[in-house]
Amino acid sequence: MKHKTATHPARSHKSHTRNYRPGASPGSLELAKDEKITRVPLARLSLLRYGKEGLIEERHDIAITDCGPPETDATDITWLHLQGLPAPEQLRILGQTFGLHPLALEDVLHQEARAKIEAYDNHQFIVLNHIHRTDEHTLIIDQISFFPGKNYLISISENRDDTFESVRQRIRGMGKICTYGADYLLYALIDVIVDNGFPLLEELGDELESLEDEILDDPSREARNRIHYARRKLVLMRRAWWPQREIIAELMRDDGRFLSETTHLYMRDCYDHCVIVIDFVETYREMAYSLLDTYLSAVSQRMNDIMKALTIIATIFLPLMFITGLYGMNFDTSSPWNLPELHWRFGYIYVLGVMIMIVIGMLIYFRRKRWL
Repeated sequence: MKHKTATHPARSHKSHTRNYRPGASPGSLELAKDEKITRVPLARLSLLRYGKEGLIEERHDIAITDCGPPETDATDITWLHLQGLPAPEQLRILGQTFGLHPLALEDVLHQEARAKIEAYDNHQFIVLNHIHRTDEHTLIIDQISFFPGKNYLISISENRDDTFESVRQRIRGMGKICTYGADYLLYALIDVIVDNGFPLLEELGDELESLEDEILDDPSREARNRIHYARRKLVLMRRAWWPQREIIAELMRDDGRFLSETTHLYMRDCYDHCVIVIDFVETYREMAYSLLDTYLSAVSQRMNDIMKALTIIATIFLPLMFITGLYGMNFDTSSPWNLPELHWRFGYIYVLGVMIMIVIGMLIYFRRKRWL
């Protein structure tokens, strides 16, 4: 599903459009005609196998037909990772090889936008949303799917950029991850997805703080627009991250069929991070709403100041207009009932002096009343 924010540079959207075929049978791995164009090139497949002694095998850009399921009693961990949008034939072969449920494969093909977890006979199916920045102003939601098994893990990321390279480096360096099973590998990958939210929130927090200073100094229209775009980003983050907390909680409620006791402790730490991320999102949402109220108050105050200045100017010129209007009545100067100042030699200077004194007196009065 795509989410765009009109034409402003700060936009947020999902990188893929979901397109179901009405009337298709459940578990169908067929695409609509307009969706087939977006599925080239094929997803890249990498294989990584490791054990307690460290990395055993690592291959990239291989065919799915070259990958077979590990032995049931194998102690090594096999990690298959598909990078990019997988084609139906890739998912079909993958499902036949590892015994994956057709409904789960259908959700991978059509890119479900909602995070979820489902349990099948011989594997689990987990969908998470990964938010990342493609440039300075664009946020992308990518779906990452996991098929964890007893001694293997299959991960599928629609983003063609490698999200889990840091985990590969830990395996190559014979880190602690090598001493645990596939459940710990799943934790490590989920932890990367969750922790990637902290830099985004830190940048957004700095942006909101700078917006607050800018609004107090000069509540411009650009500042108002930036507030709206920040709110859209927060809505996007909340929609993507809020369900993931429940997914991790559901994993922690595992009865020991998949998660070991050790991994359960680490997964609890990951859950804490997810809760912190959600708390930051909620805090920044409140901050964004308060910034909008601050902006409206600043604009209203600015308008009041403008109206106040115009009112003072009009009030000052009101007696001056009366005086000029009075002396502008050009009656017969020879009449004894006409203005005597018209016959004075310094009458014009006298009237100007009176007008200046009136202005000065009104300004002093306004100042004492604290209207200025």
